[in-house]
Amino acid sequence: MSLNPSQTEKSTKSTIPDLFPAGLAETGKKRVEGIIKLQVELFKYFQEANRNWLARMQTEAGLTSEFSAKLAAARSIPETGAVCQEWANRHIELLAEDAKRLVADTEKFMETGAQVLAQGWTAGNS
Repeated sequence: MSLNPSQTEKSTKSTIPDLFPAGLAETGKKRVEGIIKLQVELFKYFQEANRNWLARMQTEAGLTSEFSAKLAAARSIPETGAVCQEWANRHIELLAEDAKRLVADTEKFMETGAQVLAQGWTAGNS
């Protein structure tokens, strides 16, 4: 019993699975776009954070320069003590600001990553 050509085609088509469904390419494209979006968002975030921390370092340098000048100008032990206390108080204020900034930066980083990843997974599954 030989199969005619139309029966062979039907048999071949039904046994060979569709290895590359049309939706797979679109899903892959959406996932790649999600990853690229994540990278762009994180890059923007890191640029902003770097600018903020650079400004903080410049503030620290200015504080140190100011402290050195005041310390050199001090004429007595009480003046020197007052300058040191002023410097320590200002330094503690800056450290508190640093802690707040670090928490805010970390929170923003986590939110950005979570939003972009959630959008990417959602887009890929639709």
